[in-house]
Amino acid sequence: MKIFLQADKIKRFLKQIGMRKSYFFMAMCLSLLAAFFEGVTAAVLIQFVKGIISRDFSFVKELPVFNMIFSEHSYTSNAQNTTFFLMLLGTIFISMVFKNILSYLSELAISYQAGKVADGLRRMVFQRYLSFGKMFFDHTYIGRLNNILMHYIGMIIIKLKTANSIFTQVFMLAVYIIIMFVISWKVTIFVLFFFPILNKMLNLLIYRIRKTSESYITSYDMLSHNISNILSCISLVRLYSNEDGEKKHFAYLSSQLRKLEFSLDKKSGLIKPLQEIILLLAILFLVFVMSFMSIKEKSVEIASFMVYFFLLRRAQSNFGVFNNIKVSIAETKGLMNEVMDVFEDKDKFFIPDGGETFDQLEHSIEFNHLSFSYEKGRQILKDINFCIEKGKMTAIVGPTGSGKTTIISLLLRFYDAPPKSILINGKDIRDFSVKSLMTHFGYVSQDTLLFNDTIRENITYGLKRIIREEEIISILKKARLYDFVLSLPKGLDTRIGDRGIKLSGGEKQRVSIARALLKKCEVLILDEATSSLDSKTKKLIQEAIDEAVKTRTSIVIAHRLSTIKHADKIVVIENGKLIEEGTLSELLDKKNKFYTYWEEQKFS
Repeated sequence: MKIFLQADKIKRFLKQIGMRKSYFFMAMCLSLLAAFFEGVTAAVLIQFVKGIISRDFSFVKELPVFNMIFSEHSYTSNAQNTTFFLMLLGTIFISMVFKNILSYLSELAISYQAGKVADGLRRMVFQRYLSFGKMFFDHTYIGRLNNILMHYIGMIIIKLKTANSIFTQVFMLAVYIIIMFVISWKVTIFVLFFFPILNKMLNLLIYRIRKTSESYITSYDMLSHNISNILSCISLVRLYSNEDGEKKHFAYLSSQLRKLEFSLDKKSGLIKPLQEIILLLAILFLVFVMSFMSIKEKSVEIASFMVYFFLLRRAQSNFGVFNNIKVSIAETKGLMNEVMDVFEDKDKFFIPDGGETFDQLEHSIEFNHLSFSYEKGRQILKDINFCIEKGKMTAIVGPTGSGKTTIISLLLRFYDAPPKSILINGKDIRDFSVKSLMTHFGYVSQDTLLFNDTIRENITYGLKRIIREEEIISILKKARLYDFVLSLPKGLDTRIGDRGIKLSGGEKQRVSIARALLKKCEVLILDEATSSLDSKTKKLIQEAIDEAVKTRTSIVIAHRLSTIKHADKIVVIENGKLIEEGTLSELLDKKNKFYTYWEEQKFS
């Protein structure tokens, strides 16, 4: 019963991703035709063996189709026998050729459609990934998502391709059973009696295959996670001379995966031997029965029984087709659950998209009693209230972990803010579409976000307009990156490695700043934008930033307070609460928290 429920779940899932039964209709038709020609081969083979045993093929002209061919011709006895012999032999050969051609075409049809499904499914899964909220990625191992997209879908599609053999097996089995019933319905009923026996013996094995498949997925994810962790932190491994420890841990995880792989192979491999042993017992018993019967029967029945054994042997592998279906479902259960989970909405932290288009910042961005928690029981922001005026520079300062970056993440819609807690032009930020909002925001983060691509692709990423070379050069100069790019052999087309590993910290930050400036955004957000720079570079970048913020609304998160001297407003956050705000001179005159921070950094 559980197998059918699982099959029904998979069926609904396949419908959800857009796969239709019609995709496999052609393959089924071709398999059906192949089975028909297999039946023709078997039927003609009976007559062929009958003629060989009796040494007389004259009965052929009485058979359907053949009687029309020979009704208008007369042959001598020897010529007739030879002609009939060759005709039967030719019919068997042609039928087998057609059967194999149609089986091949059926396999091609299913392979083509399976490829389309794989391509469509990969696109849909990737599209789903892009729709999830940032909090989903905060809680999810990225390597697992990559495994689902590339490895698990591929394995499922391989199983899907076996549907072609299942179609063929079912149709062939139907043809074999029909002919076997015609030859001897009593013996065939006895053969079919072994179905429930075989099914009962295999059910327990299939259940264990399903459980092992789920354990295999867990073990595979653990190994993949370990590989990603170690390779991304290889410097840390070297620093602590822990190569041997990591080798042992990897060897253990790899060994566990190997054991599960072998367990799956071992259990799946038992299916065919069990089927063959049971069917062999049936065949041996049938040989005994038919040997006894053939003593009293004519040669015609002996010929039929000979073909019966031939058909039974051909059908032997097909008798387990229904168990094979269950085995395939069991083997893919873990994989399918992982893929289907992507299409479940639970714990995906979607950011609701508003229906209104954001055109421009008219007067202000207001944080209105903003409170926020990533997890229940751990509040990050507590009743934050302040305003960012258009065309002015607002600085947000405070100790590490105070909630500064969280405020920016909510403004950028990385996370969903409570209703009416962030207002833009007096309207709830949730009323605007995310895409239209992001068109007007530029962001330079403390942790530079760079692709393993060229400098050109990194600074022009996501821009839909045509960008002239002169404009890029102008931006490079503003970001104080121009001389550095000129010194590179390939200039803008230099690849910078994974996460910009080939660049220094200051160079990464300048690429990120150039990207934000090239976007020509209305609101520029700088999150510790000068934190990775040396004194000389910092001075140059500060000049570029000062130039950029003159014509923009800017929000600056700063750890070094000397970088926000020209801010129109400074907001001080501590432990998720706003404790004071004002201009630099006002806050210094108050001699409160900001004054303490300022004095601490004065001689640092």
